Amino acid sequence: MDPKTSTYGRLRSALTTRHAGDVLWLDLIDAIAALPTDARLALLLADVFDASPEDIAMLLHRNPDACRRLIDDAHAQIHAAASSRK
Repeated sequence: MDPKTSTYGRLRSALTTRHAGDVLWLDLIDAIAALPTDARLALLLADVFDASPEDIAMLLHRNPDACRRLIDDAHAQIHAAASSRK
């Protein structure tokens, strides 16, 4: 991702110029950005759009069990990132 032109870069830049509490959002954005593309997509589809693993599997051309693992692994990585900042 080109940090100057990507949505990620623009969002990160906007947050760093605001309040001190924005560091929590920056950490979340960084943790999500660090996920592999398929895991990031599966996580967002599941958590934001409430998509089922079966629906995500059709979109990613994987089986539902693999999508469940992607989502679980993504959650684990996000939680690990949150734990590491304590």
